[in-house]
Amino acid sequence: MTSSEAGFGMVSVLVAMVLLAVAVVALSSSSAFLVSLQTDASGRAIATSLGVAYMEEVRRRPPGSLASESPVTVNSEGLTDDGGAFVRGLTIENDLVAPNVVRATVEVAYPAGIGRRGTISFQTVIYLGGE
Repeated sequence: MTSSEAGFGMVSVLVAMVLLAVAVVALSSSSAFLVSLQTDASGRAIATSLGVAYMEEVRRRPPGSLASESPVTVNSEGLTDDGGAFVRGLTIENDLVAPNVVRATVEVAYPAGIGRRGTISFQTVIYLGGE
């Protein structure tokens, strides 16, 4: 071995370790992103289910009893729970175009991964009766 080749193996190992470290960091960040996307999809699916079920419940109520409700924290089954991950609210507004009609909007906020929150909303028009 000549003096110009001394330490060449050590430099090769260090370069390989740096490349491996960069690859591991890239894979771990993409893995965290994929977990975030899975959490978002799962939360959105549950929020959709909660919103549709609550909208159906609102539509079954007597039209004269419809009123806006403050947001409430619920669990994944739609039951009121202070520690629940979802927030559900109901807004009832008079329709300015059609008489005897109200617009009902159900909004559900859900955990969307990595500390974010998403919101999904549903609207329907309810006829109050009359003329």
